Amino acid sequence: MKKLLVLIMALAMTLSLAACGGGADGETPPANQSGTSVADEQAKADADFAKLQGFFDRIIENYEDQQAIGTLLEEVKSGQKEESNLLDAYKQLAEDANEMLQDVQSTAWETNIYDDKAEVLTACIEALALYQQTVYEAAEENDATKLETAAELAADYDEKLTAVLDAMGIE
Repeated sequence: MKKLLVLIMALAMTLSLAACGGGADGETPPANQSGTSVADEQAKADADFAKLQGFFDRIIENYEDQQAIGTLLEEVKSGQKEESNLLDAYKQLAEDANEMLQDVQSTAWETNIYDDKAEVLTACIEALALYQQTVYEAAEENDATKLETAAELAADYDEKLTAVLDAMGIE
């Protein structure tokens, strides 16, 4: 929950910087030598920033969906829901994370202003997709060993998420 709040704060701070016309680090895109105007470069940087924000929003949605699984797990334990509902939820999370990974890997960035942020974001989403795929497989196969692996992958994802927050300048 703490990480979600920090991530939301990071988004709010970066949005405020974007609204002022600057990059997340106060960077402004330079005009290139081929005659591209500063306004064109700013528009490209803004487009890249919007792509980054879209991925951050998807990470937050994924986190919220993970929290909903906690409630579903309790309902399964109490007999209110079938175990298949839980498995379907794990599968959906894994599919969403894998789709997000494909999207971030195929994203065409307009500038190189946010390269460092895009790199750590991609690593974070890769860790998330691997973690959630392993959780789904562990649940589907009822495999305790895979569940232990998933716990290790969760720790790796937490580290990568921390790196994303660091890249955004959030402590």
